[in-house]
Amino acid sequence: MRLPHFAVAACAAFAVGSAAAASPFKPLERRVNDPALDSIQTFAGTRPFVKTTNGEPALAEHGATLVSVFRTVGAQVDANAQGQLYLSSNRRLAYAHSQDGGRNWRSDYLPPLPGSTTTLGYGMVAADRSGRFYASSLGADAGGRTTVALNRSLDGGRHFAPAVPVDAAERPDRPWLAVGPAPGARWRDNVYLSWVSFDDSVGSSVLRFARSTDGGATFTTKTVFAPEPDPDPNNPQNTVQFPTIAVDRYDGRIYVAFLQFGWVSNDYLRIMASDDGGETFRTLAFNRAGAPSPQVMPVVQPGTNTECGAVRYDPPGGPPQFFSNSYLTLHSGPDIGQSSGGLPRYVNATRINLQPMLAVSKGVIHLVWSNSTSDEFGDPASGADILYMRSDDDGATWTEPAAVNAGAGGSGRSVTPAIALGAFGAETSLPLLPSPRNVHITYYTQEADGRLSFNLAQSRDRGHSFPDARKRRLNAKPIALAPTNVPLPTAANPYQTTNYDRLMTPCASLGEYTGISVGLGMVHAAWGDSSATIQQPVDPLDPISGQTHAKENVHVIGQSAL
Repeated sequence: MRLPHFAVAACAAFAVGSAAAASPFKPLERRVNDPALDSIQTFAGTRPFVKTTNGEPALAEHGATLVSVFRTVGAQVDANAQGQLYLSSNRRLAYAHSQDGGRNWRSDYLPPLPGSTTTLGYGMVAADRSGRFYASSLGADAGGRTTVALNRSLDGGRHFAPAVPVDAAERPDRPWLAVGPAPGARWRDNVYLSWVSFDDSVGSSVLRFARSTDGGATFTTKTVFAPEPDPDPNNPQNTVQFPTIAVDRYDGRIYVAFLQFGWVSNDYLRIMASDDGGETFRTLAFNRAGAPSPQVMPVVQPGTNTECGAVRYDPPGGPPQFFSNSYLTLHSGPDIGQSSGGLPRYVNATRINLQPMLAVSKGVIHLVWSNSTSDEFGDPASGADILYMRSDDDGATWTEPAAVNAGAGGSGRSVTPAIALGAFGAETSLPLLPSPRNVHITYYTQEADGRLSFNLAQSRDRGHSFPDARKRRLNAKPIALAPTNVPLPTAANPYQTTNYDRLMTPCASLGEYTGISVGLGMVHAAWGDSSATIQQPVDPLDPISGQTHAKENVHVIGQSAL
């Protein structure tokens, strides 16, 4: 058990892939984060604070404007009169904008909630039909409470206003953002968010939802799914996680996909839909043979169950105990051993998960996720495939899941998919609305040498096929994994580890999602890319003193959407 390159005319479509004809339009790859966002602070008596961009980008576009929100560490460490160190600010989210289709980028930090200096993470971005951009995230309010927050930009992503609070009930986590037409008032775009809220006293979580009908100025919120525990540990339990939300731009229907945990190996994928702008929700059915209910799809999360440090607990009157901080990871290099609970430990690792991704148009639902090739949760010998399935009738029936990644079914791992639908399809005269004919899926693949590639698979027939000729690698240089789980044992905790960026959680590196958007005949993809390097400062207190190692950035590339 387990606890653009700017848009070209639609007629300029060209084939892509390993067998593609040469294109007169070279895909344009750019690093979008300003190097000035990274910094190193040193203080006597402690190891340096290396603070870098960490990836996990979201992406949205409107016309020639692109905006990416991503995770960074803009925290400022200061010393008080007694020499004690403290965080005087804790900015962990930044954004970058391009006004020329992705050729040039400028970046800055997202403003926090009023009275706070803290943004925490899980940033998303979306644009409405008027060109306003919205960025959602976790932040902290003036009282220090973790809060779902939203920033708005009225000038094409150049500047974002201070965040407004959306919800702080219990402990919110992983908000996801979507913008789409209001049912019954299609001239108006609503802003929607979905996230999970944890009750840590009982270890459960619920699915929460918010709607704004005034352009993100105010929100109404509610719980839309609160599962009960099940005495059978193989069945879905009372914890949900990893929600994503999508809106059908044709009719305003809302879809929320998320994971409901089991306590053995299977977890369960669910989708809920609303036809009335979030007033009510219905649960879609998958009708999978052998599933504990028609509404769930059994899945197995990808990755190796890895110890990323351990927590010490001192029970009254007893010896100290240590509990693994365990996460599913991609990793490279050997298992360094000596973990607190028998799980493997890898110095170079990045956390991953199974977050279902949605794209919807005209009642056609496209669903993609990364699934382990093993039936055992966290199996170190497992591979992982990008599985895709589609419903052509608003969830009444579904195709069989099919792997779309190159080399499907092998021992490698393909993870962290993103999906978007193409524009300028032949069946629509509304070029700003997505066409379900062209389907674009991006994902990482870990290659045999342990490094990663970032890839694109495309379909031109509504997802019926993803031919090899339309699969290609997007990153220019191989992506190495950074040292995020470095042993730093102490007398009090011999299992302690540290990220090279000591203000980041061990095993946090490239992030747990990537970004994709389509508009004006182009598909743009954003990903965390650690093909660059940084030299660690020389310091006797630093366990990797002086080493040169991988360092993360955010890259965006433009590619034909046709």
